[in-house]
Amino acid sequence: TTHGSAAVIPRASARQGGYMAKNSTVTLESTELAWLCEQIALVQKSGIPLPEGIDLLAESSDLPRLTQVLAKLAIEMRAMIPLSDAMETIGGFPMYLVQMTRIGEMSGHLDQIMSSLSLFYDRDARLRRKVRSSLLYPMILLVMMIAVIILLIVRVLPVFQQILISFGGQMPPFSLALMSFGRLLARHWFWLLPTLILAVIAVILWLRRSPSGRRLMDRARLSLPLVGPLYRKIYTSRFSMSMAYLLRSAIDFETALEMTEGIMDNSLVTSRVRECRERVSRGEDAFAALQETALFPRLFIRMLSLGNRTGDLDQVMYRIASQYEDEIDHRLTRLASVAEPLLVVILSLIVGAILLTVMLPLVEIMASIG
Repeated sequence: TTHGSAAVIPRASARQGGYMAKNSTVTLESTELAWLCEQIALVQKSGIPLPEGIDLLAESSDLPRLTQVLAKLAIEMRAMIPLSDAMETIGGFPMYLVQMTRIGEMSGHLDQIMSSLSLFYDRDARLRRKVRSSLLYPMILLVMMIAVIILLIVRVLPVFQQILISFGGQMPPFSLALMSFGRLLARHWFWLLPTLILAVIAVILWLRRSPSGRRLMDRARLSLPLVGPLYRKIYTSRFSMSMAYLLRSAIDFETALEMTEGIMDNSLVTSRVRECRERVSRGEDAFAALQETALFPRLFIRMLSLGNRTGDLDQVMYRIASQYEDEIDHRLTRLASVAEPLLVVILSLIVGAILLTVMLPLVEIMASIG
């Protein structure tokens, strides 16, 4: 029920949810990893000795972070140790990349492995950019919406109160409560604003760095109504692309699952992939174990099973990843097109409701005077 021959590689635990190796403060982005893998592949194909090629890359790099990593890598390579060992020693490289590099060195196809890794990280970088760009504008609209509401409460409502009082009327209780909140903001903004900023930063750091915060964010990504289905497709695409490259490199299915755990960027997804691998190691059917994770669509599992029967599992996974990437692009575009007018409508309703609570008493007073 699996594809590919076994490959003997050292088992190493990957850092979950990012591309920062342990004991390293240098984090390489997907775009930097794609460039590095492509350059190493070119060095291998050109016949330049790898230590000399790494030196040339360090001299030609324009990014200080990459230059620093490459300089350390060049120092390690001068001791004539394998590239994978040098990467693991200095840190800054994902264990997925280190293990794939080791496989390329053992098989004698390092240039092909690096070319495949360059494509993998380039696709991953494009996917991350699409997600960020699609969420950026709605977040800007949300901040602007909050600013407009605060301005309305602090500046506009007091003017309406003076007008109502001059005509002998009174503000509704809801408007009075909003004005009290506005006066609190106006009087104590000098310490409320820094406190709010610090609280937001603290929450963000807790969500991104603490295990409990990361689990909460990872669970929200899978369960929220709008973004949940989108993130499931993103993880399915990333899983398929990683497995396709690994199986194409003659890695056995169980080892491929273990190496894929570290690049899923979600602790819940990683734990379920790990459970799947453990079930496969106990002799259970691989595709039944994947189905039990409840991460992947049933059609996805059926296509993998069919590809395994025909001996084209890596090709099937590669095609599925490409199809999911196109669908993710379409969903991101549609999500952004829906979120923008939705936020505008919400802002209009909130502003309209606040003004209506003030305008109705004013209209009644004007009608009685008339």
